[in-house]
Amino acid sequence: MSAESVELSAQECTTLIAGGGIGRVVFCNERGPQIYPVSFIVHGDDIIFRTSSYTTLGTSMHGQPVAFEVDELDLERRLGWSVIVTGVAQALDDPDDVARLSHCEGLEPWAGGARRLYVRIAPRGITGRRVGHDR
Repeated sequence: MSAESVELSAQECTTLIAGGGIGRVVFCNERGPQIYPVSFIVHGDDIIFRTSSYTTLGTSMHGQPVAFEVDELDLERRLGWSVIVTGVAQALDDPDDVARLSHCEGLEPWAGGARRLYVRIAPRGITGRRVGHDR
């Protein structure tokens, strides 16, 4: 039996991702589409995550259009949701912004190494779907 898919409102999408967690940032570079998992927070309306300035993620996406996907799945019960935020990635270089964000819980990257580059995605669009849930 397949589960019904329901489109979510922008407000529902915003509520689902408000707690932060793990998401995937998607962008294109000379090698084609790239997808990287990152730990993130929502700060105001913006998605914030950290990376290294010398990685593909840190060097390729500044000023570029990106998609950011967050989901939650229960495979056993066939329930879940997915939210996609679109916007432009911008490295945060204002020392005051970085200082404020450095104290935010949830921005500690899972990947090892120095992750000193803070990146902001200011949403231009947000969409989502829920599957297997009663509305």
